[in-house]
Amino acid sequence: MIPDFIARPYIETGELVPLFDDYLPKDRGIYAVYPHRRYLPAKVRVFVDFLHGWFRQHAS
Repeated sequence: MIPDFIARPYIETGELVPLFDDYLPKDRGIYAVYPHRRYLPAKVRVFVDFLHGWFRQHAS
């Protein structure tokens, strides 16, 4: 089982075939684990915000 955004190009070319689509949850979520927010470096906050936006835009 691999993420859709990785498998999608191979599914579109026919190299992979999705199985059991009816049994997979549609929203699996993504989690970022990082230290306490009080001392969160700006670069970590920017990266987490980027990931949030990217996955929101590219969700199928």
